[in-house]
Parts: sequence; C-alpha cells; structure tokens
Amino acid sequence: MLDTTIRLYGLGWHSFRANGWNLFDVVVASGSFTTTLIAHFYFSSFEILLLQKLFLVSIAFKLVQRVDSLNQLFKTGT
Repeated sequence: MLDTTIRLYGLGWHSFRANGWNLFDVVVASGSFTTTLIAHFYFSSFEILLLQKLFLVSIAFKLVQRVDSLNQLFKTGT
C-alpha cells in the first residue's frame, strides 16, 4: 500500500490512472486491508474470510506486471 501511495504522489493522478495495474493495486490493497481489519476486529463470517482470501490471492497477480512474458500475455486481450 505504501508503494501505491508513493507512485500516486510521484506520478500525479492522471499518469497514475492511465496505468490499469495501478488501479488494480489500489483495489486489491484497500480490499485486502479492509477485509483483514473486519475479520480481525469485528466479526469473521464465512463470506468475509472468503473475500479476504480472494484479495490476498489477487496480490499474486501483481507478479504479472513484473514478468514481461506474463504481462504481454495479459495485454494481448485488449
């Protein structure tokens, strides 16, 4: 989450928003953080834990942007 904040500050909103991976990072980081707080401090229902797992697994997709061949594969659909 800290790296996303630094990128937002450094790039500015328009440049930050132009890259879809940056928006993905915001959604995944905030969702993961929020569901972790809810599960830890309030209640941990099956749905909350499932949603938390979904966000945590989505963090692995950040590797796609770092590996050129995977990134190319994902960009071919657009």
